[in-house]
Amino acid sequence: MKRILRIFTLLTGVALVIGGTSDLQAQDNTTYVSLKGAKAFSLRSSFDAVSGYPTDSYHADYESEWAISASFGQRINDYLRVEGELGYLASTVQNFSSDTITITNDSGGRVVAGYTMANILADIPLSNQVTAFAGGGIGIAKPEMDKRLLSDGFQTRDIDIEDQYVFAWKLTGGLAYQMYENTHLFADYTYFQTADFDVTQTTTAGGLAVENTLKTNLSSHMIGLGLRYDF
Repeated sequence: MKRILRIFTLLTGVALVIGGTSDLQAQDNTTYVSLKGAKAFSLRSSFDAVSGYPTDSYHADYESEWAISASFGQRINDYLRVEGELGYLASTVQNFSSDTITITNDSGGRVVAGYTMANILADIPLSNQVTAFAGGGIGIAKPEMDKRLLSDGFQTRDIDIEDQYVFAWKLTGGLAYQMYENTHLFADYTYFQTADFDVTQTTTAGGLAVENTLKTNLSSHMIGLGLRYDF
């Protein structure tokens, strides 16, 4: 994760130098806003024990996943732009499984995350109306999960995400089509991932409750469609 942060910081610095010295500085339509909706496809995630019972670990499969985001951007020149983004990712846990216990009862629930990012994007004109773009971003995310109650017939396990903010990053690429003078329709692919975060598990058996800490992260593929308006 530190390597990703260093590489992105280096690329951002190079891009800003290029942007500042470019002779192609854009004079009009230098700021924009965009709104995007996306279908998300989260990767199967693991919940691994870091304290307490080392044998407690789980796997989650997701469904009904979607994301929405809004961005405010500034064009550096004809080829580079930077933006701030606010987003929200939501998914339902389809299945919660374990390699060590047989789960006989599962209360179900959703996993969601709000996030904010600073992005840098490069535009490559393909025609008068079509532009390809690619880039990435770094920021923070706040994951949340409905408290999950699991049972194996002998013990109950309450699983809940702790209140915390974590590092997040993304890579993205897509195509934009100029519908009108200041309005673009765009479609993109985004890979989004957070750093590991802590999950609290409370195991209750015979009236005795024991806490255990698990760790997991969120990672998702997103196929998005949105509109961008240039001022």
